Amino acid sequence: MGTTLHAPHPWPHITSALRGPGPRRAAIAYLDHTALQLLPLRAGDQLIVNAARAAVRAHATSPTALSRFLDAGVRVLSTPNLHTGLIVTGGRVIVGPASASHSSTLADETALITDDPDAIAAAHAFLDGLVDTIEVDGVFLAGATAIWQVGRVVPLAGIGNRTRTGHDFLPTPVRRMFLRHLGDYTPTDEDENHWAATAPVSIVPNPRYHTPWIRQNTPGPDRRSRLQPGDVVIRISDDDVCLHPPAVVDTGPVHIPYTRHAVAYRLRARTDLEPLTVAGVARALADLGHPHPRLHHDHRVVSPSLRAALLELWTL
Repeated sequence: MGTTLHAPHPWPHITSALRGPGPRRAAIAYLDHTALQLLPLRAGDQLIVNAARAAVRAHATSPTALSRFLDAGVRVLSTPNLHTGLIVTGGRVIVGPASASHSSTLADETALITDDPDAIAAAHAFLDGLVDTIEVDGVFLAGATAIWQVGRVVPLAGIGNRTRTGHDFLPTPVRRMFLRHLGDYTPTDEDENHWAATAPVSIVPNPRYHTPWIRQNTPGPDRRSRLQPGDVVIRISDDDVCLHPPAVVDTGPVHIPYTRHAVAYRLRARTDLEPLTVAGVARALADLGHPHPRLHHDHRVVSPSLRAALLELWTL
C-alpha cells in the first residue's frame, strides 16, 4: 500500500481503513454523537479520548458517544492532555483529525495512512506511553453526563465549528427561546389601521423570509415568560406532532381590538426551513445528551446547550 495522504475530506478513507483486519487502537481527542459511524470499532478494540471536565463541559466530547462505544464492547479510556487523532489497525497507521464529529466531516482535514512497520511500532509506543488515563465506565459516564447537561458549546483550542450561513435573522447570541402552542392570526384592516396609528409595524419585504402573525389570548403575568422582540420561538403544532422552524419575534405585543387580553406578534421566519416531527427531534436531542427536552409543553428554554442543539437541528 505504501503511504497515502487524503484531503480535504478524509473521513470516508479513515472509516474504510478501520473496517480492515484488527485489532484496532484509536486515540481521538473529541467525539460527538456521530462518532460511532465514523469509527466502526468493535468488541476488543481500544479507544482513548479526552473526556476531561473541560472537554465535556464545552460539548467537545459526548457522553452519549462514549456510552455507545462501551455498549459495543470497546474499551474506552480518557486522558486530559490528548489533542490528536491516531489510529492503529492490524497493518496500518492513520494520523488524522483530532475530532470524530459531524463538524470534522465538513471541515478541511487531512489524514495520512501508511503501512510502514516503523510507523506502526512508533504509534503503538505513543499509545502505550500516554499517562493519566482513566477507565471510562458507568460511574465515569454518570459524572460526565451531569457535566454535559450544565455545560454549553464553547470553542476549544484547535477545534472549529461549522460556520453558520443565512442566520442573520437570529439574534447573536440567542439568549431567550420559547417552545409555544400559538395560533395563526390574520390582522383585519381595522387592526392594521389601529396599530399604524399607535406604533408603526412596517417591514421591508424580503423573499428569503415570511412574516406570519400569531395570537396569544392570555399573556403570562410574569414578564420573563412574555414574548418580546428578539425572542426566538419554536411553535408546537396543535396536535403535538410537529415543531415549526425557529422564528424571531419581530413586532409586538400589540393589543387586538375588542378583546380583553389578547395580543398579536409578528414573526420573521426563513422560507427554506421545514417543520420537524416531535418524535424525530426527541431522538436527535437524546443523542446529543438532552433526554428530557419537554417538547410538548409551553416553556422557556433556559439551557444554553439545549438552545444550541435545537437550532442545530435546522443547521442554524
